[in-house]
Amino acid sequence: MLSLRAYFDSSGKPTDNYMTLAAFAASEEMWTEFELEWQRILNGHTPKASYVHMRELAHQQRAFSAELGWNEENAFGLSNKCLMYMSQLDKKRFRMFYCSVDLQAWRKLKSETYQLPTPTELCNTFCSEFILMWYMHQHPTDVIDPRTDSVRYFFDNGEAFKSAFEKKWKEETRKAERSKSWSLWRVVKEVSGVDMRKVPGVQAADILAWAVNRDATIDGGKGKFLRHIMHQVIPASYVVWDEANFRKHHKPLLYLR
Repeated sequence: MLSLRAYFDSSGKPTDNYMTLAAFAASEEMWTEFELEWQRILNGHTPKASYVHMRELAHQQRAFSAELGWNEENAFGLSNKCLMYMSQLDKKRFRMFYCSVDLQAWRKLKSETYQLPTPTELCNTFCSEFILMWYMHQHPTDVIDPRTDSVRYFFDNGEAFKSAFEKKWKEETRKAERSKSWSLWRVVKEVSGVDMRKVPGVQAADILAWAVNRDATIDGGKGKFLRHIMHQVIPASYVVWDEANFRKHHKPLLYLR
């Protein structure tokens, strides 16, 4: 059996200037070890942490408040420990994925009649579906058996990406079943929402999504170069949809006068 799990989180909202969907994917057995080690890092840090959430961590809020002993140094020290651990994982079996959308550019080109997918569709196509392509790249189609092999998707609760991806998965699966054809979508066995505070894989995705958005939107400051560091130590598949990329791959409607 070829079993894969992928965990997702996002940074930014459709009303913001930038939005990123990020994920980490690895085998089932690798995640079991990951979760144990992640918890060891949280328990061993001073102050002790129960989870990682970059927005709270960066501003020392809620579980990372000053009243609980947190400051900028030990907060980012925790994220650095998590990153150091991920940098040591098998680079053939552990990979990060993300898709970022410059929403200002997207709105500008939509106003110029460019025919663009929604930001949610872009992120699911170039992050969520990228994971299926990676799975197939690792395991040729003559090896993959949809009856026994599995890919399971876990999104942070409340993510709009989850419902959109789940809808496409069900549509593609029904289509393959009706035609009795082979489809990679049939290896997807689960699309679920989870509480990120209880799931290390989603916490890792939160670090990545936050790092990508911060690098794109903030001049200087703590964590500014975290994305660059992650790219140096963790294999990645990603797409950044900025104005140049939109203009390269999409066209406006042509109006005849």
